[in-house]
Amino acid sequence: MKTLTALIPFFNEERTIAELVRQLDSLPGGILAECIFVDDGSTDSSSQLLSKALAGVQFKSQIISKANGGKASAIKEGAKALTTTHVVILDSDLELATSDIERLWQVVQSGENDFVFGYRAFLAHSSFTYRYSRGNQVISSIYGILFNEVITDIMCGYKLVPSETLQSLPYKYKHFGLEIEIPMQMWLSHQRPFEVEVAYRARTRAQGKSISVKDAFAVITSMALFRITHRRAKK
Repeated sequence: MKTLTALIPFFNEERTIAELVRQLDSLPGGILAECIFVDDGSTDSSSQLLSKALAGVQFKSQIISKANGGKASAIKEGAKALTTTHVVILDSDLELATSDIERLWQVVQSGENDFVFGYRAFLAHSSFTYRYSRGNQVISSIYGILFNEVITDIMCGYKLVPSETLQSLPYKYKHFGLEIEIPMQMWLSHQRPFEVEVAYRARTRAQGKSISVKDAFAVITSMALFRITHRRAKK
């Protein structure tokens, strides 16, 4: 039987964390077997608000606390606690629609694919900036050139994969590097994702938007070095 955990890293998200729990609890019963929240060293009241919000929810949950180390380190820590067959990574900032978990999970349940990535349309009402949306397209295009695969929005945080995929990742790349490490490891084993369009509404810098041009260059450099130094076995 296929079962699903939502793995949710968070850092100083007191503005959104209670609403996130409410939205997760409103998902149809049976979709989520568990939610694992990883507190990446928050210094605000996020953790306390989360504990309060989780009282009485329909899904099993646990909170893991760790020192601040970025998204990749939070996912690595949370992956150790996975007991379900599959896991979906969900950011805690509500930029991505929580309701789309159901659509991603349906792909797995139907037997279509065990790897499902979300992609964002970057419409006028949802884009952060023109440069941000085009920058994501550039990174996805560079990935396609290097690996000869189509991934529409490689930096999208919605990635649903078998739990063993996260548990076996090398976690070589920090912070947002996780978004490329997952598909690059899939490439090595000849796995390709099924893509589902997801709703997106970007935050502003004032609301906590943190990815930068520096992050983009680090991601591109990491992809190029990985492609140069790795070869995958023929099918």
